[in-house]
Amino acid sequence: MQRSIEARLGLTGLLGLGLYTLGFFAPKAAYFPFAVFLLLSLGALLVLLLHNALRSRWGVPLEPHLYPLARLLPFMGVLGLPFFLFLPELFPWARPGAGLDPILAHRAPYLNAPFMLLRYLAFFLLFAFVLSRLRPGEHRAEVGAWGLPLVFAAGTFLSYDLFMALEAHFYSASFGAILLLSAALFALAVAVALAARRGDAALMGQAQNHTNLLLALSIIWIYVEATTLIIVWGGDLPHEVEFYLKRLQGPWDEVAAFWAVGGFFLPFLYLLTNLPKRRARYLFPVALWVALFRLPHLAWYVLPPLGGVGAWLLPPALGLFLLFRERLRA
Repeated sequence: MQRSIEARLGLTGLLGLGLYTLGFFAPKAAYFPFAVFLLLSLGALLVLLLHNALRSRWGVPLEPHLYPLARLLPFMGVLGLPFFLFLPELFPWARPGAGLDPILAHRAPYLNAPFMLLRYLAFFLLFAFVLSRLRPGEHRAEVGAWGLPLVFAAGTFLSYDLFMALEAHFYSASFGAILLLSAALFALAVAVALAARRGDAALMGQAQNHTNLLLALSIIWIYVEATTLIIVWGGDLPHEVEFYLKRLQGPWDEVAAFWAVGGFFLPFLYLLTNLPKRRARYLFPVALWVALFRLPHLAWYVLPPLGGVGAWLLPPALGLFLLFRERLRA
């Protein structure tokens, strides 16, 4: 049995699994790395479905990188199950006395442990089924046509359950769209960076399309981000505005400026030029830049309600990175 596990994971994978398990001594710290790799995998599936639905040429050189990432999505579903043992530590609705809060009491028929677990399993079964219908090297337009809206809808509700519910009172219908657009941009940028690193030949003449895709997805993401802030701020409902007040004070104010300027405005200006549209060596740095700036963006959304996690982030983050690398090599 031990040899079988080692054969599947390898020593690096076993070390990663051990570090990730160690992170559950501080489940709040383990939650952020889990969110990063979950959204990276989910974003890869969304980009693949778009590629298949459009019968695109731009997705062909990205398939060798997108398929391995997307196929880790069911694996991430399994790694997320232990968090159901720590629901009161993570979610206000699961804590004793939550029923005394009128807003949480109103949401109790939806936000409760059995129903949340049922939804969680159903979403990942759907993701696994859609993945099983895709084939590398083939355009499956019909799968993309029905799979993309289904996965986007399931991912939206999964984002509500796992991330929006970290806040006691906040609700926004566009919250899921923000995270899923960011996830798709994350996966696209990672795939483009990996392909561009191998040179112009690996891009198969699609550098211009890849640049335009990064640009278009960045614009759509920041548009939804900005309009959500304007609507919530203009509505001036205390139980919703507090979400942004918490993230526009102290160090999180600087983090917001950091990802807004570095994650959108700077790459936006660079992607408008002709350089990344012509050569892989100019496309690689901006794709890597866009991917890295997804991390402070997600941290801005996920970490404030979890409190100070500090150095406890490192073991689960390193563990998931090693697990991801080992599974990708397999």
